[in-house]
Amino acid sequence: MSQQLQKLAQKYIEEFIKCKASFDYYCRNYVLIELPGRDEKLIPYRKQTELIDLIEFQHYVLVLKSRQIGISTIIQAYSSWLTVFYDNVVIGIISKDGREATDFARAVRGIVEKLPDWMKPLKGILGRGFAKRTEQSFILTNGSKVFASPVNPNAPEKTLRGKAITFLVIDEAAFVHYIDTAWTSMVPALSTNQMQARKANIPFGTIVLSTPNKTIGVGQWYFERYLKSISGDDIFKPFVIHWKMIPELCEDPEWYDTQCRLFDHDKKKIAQELELKFLPAEGSFFEADTVEKMQEGAMVPLEKVKLYNGEIWTFSPPIPATTYIIGVDTAPEHGTDKSAITVWDYTTLEQVWEYQGKCKVLDFVNVVKVAATTYKNSVIVVESNSYGNQVVEHLNASEYSPQLYKEKRGKDTLVPGLSTNSKTRPLMIDALYSYMTQYPESVKSERLALELTGLVSKASGKVEADTGCTDDIALSAALCFYVRKYDPPLALTMNMADGSMITSDLKDVLNLNIGHSDVEFTDQSIMNYIKNKPEENLGYIDTISFFKG
Repeated sequence: MSQQLQKLAQKYIEEFIKCKASFDYYCRNYVLIELPGRDEKLIPYRKQTELIDLIEFQHYVLVLKSRQIGISTIIQAYSSWLTVFYDNVVIGIISKDGREATDFARAVRGIVEKLPDWMKPLKGILGRGFAKRTEQSFILTNGSKVFASPVNPNAPEKTLRGKAITFLVIDEAAFVHYIDTAWTSMVPALSTNQMQARKANIPFGTIVLSTPNKTIGVGQWYFERYLKSISGDDIFKPFVIHWKMIPELCEDPEWYDTQCRLFDHDKKKIAQELELKFLPAEGSFFEADTVEKMQEGAMVPLEKVKLYNGEIWTFSPPIPATTYIIGVDTAPEHGTDKSAITVWDYTTLEQVWEYQGKCKVLDFVNVVKVAATTYKNSVIVVESNSYGNQVVEHLNASEYSPQLYKEKRGKDTLVPGLSTNSKTRPLMIDALYSYMTQYPESVKSERLALELTGLVSKASGKVEADTGCTDDIALSAALCFYVRKYDPPLALTMNMADGSMITSDLKDVLNLNIGHSDVEFTDQSIMNYIKNKPEENLGYIDTISFFKG
């Protein structure tokens, strides 16, 4: 071999090593994608690079994306990298129909075909690198394989059966019929094959890609997975990419307008395909416009804190002299439901704090105390049914008792907590609908926004989460809204309506209610105020025992 050939061979070896060590280097220098009239190198933009990094670090990723922003393309390039640089990798591709799955596999094959010969595996009977090639699959001479498949509606459990998949791609997952059955049947073999890949230091994983669909029906599996992923309850890590996150698109005034025209300016299609909104299905409790606004109002929490097998999301720190209302829904440690807390600004009804988790009741009591300590000027509304009664008892026996909402039973009896029954539940649902329809942007949590999106009116007339979905956070919000609309503590109402109405005597009452009083509490001071201004305090005498507990 001449010296020139030796140098060339050495260069190829060095390039091969660089490409295997870095997908980004491989992609920027060697991946060609087909564009009208030409081939062009694929230069990943920042969010594409972040996605690949997340896949390599976490292995299981669920992507919520706008349409036509290049996410499928970067996964196709990554799939080509796996097949070329690692032996016996098996990639499975599922999409909403056979044509879509075939197109995805064909794109991966096209990238491999355009690579320089020195980079491809050894020559096979079908040319450099290929041992077998069909429309829906191909096998390279290094043993790596790519298989594309739709989900057969007559036998979804047979999807990709017999294939030792190490890297699975589920494209347009929210539009794949029977994906729940297909996924369940694939999990045992998939987990075993990926475990073997991990032991061999071969990249592995599962990526689920889709624009949003509806919350029930064909889109339900994806919706449930996404809701679990953002709550930290799933093996999949969420990755959201909106078209506005891509400079090339948001800076192009023509792109969005063209997309809208292609969708005939259909608001629902634009909301779903471009703006990442899960649309309510038939029978949804809330109207589509309300659902969209709730999801638009959701924000990234200022802080996330892990606590007792759950997570606190903070959206706004406590503001002095601001009154808050705290809703508490308790669930057992074991079971499908979770315990949840929401905190709202009593005046503006803006969400400021949230907790959701699966923990022991006594641990959950401590979380409630965290919320009440953080937002001191507050009333705590605890659903007193079942396990919630334990929370009520612990709080009522603690220094937080003055903050605890008490429900009127009979003429003169006040009982701590709020019971959910045939009388109060319809009013809770009414208050939830009323306030959320009027103030949808007040919802700051994506978890809550999606729970509210998933609420349906059942044939029985009952409003609750659809099968497979949750409504724990939504119920904690409904508790707050019920109290605010139908049974507000008068001192809070007066403070909200007109701060000048709160005299020093009533401020002492309010301070006592939140544990801040430095003065002796007497009924006489309140009675004097009521006698002097009876027209402003009609009914206030009924709340004296509320403040005293």
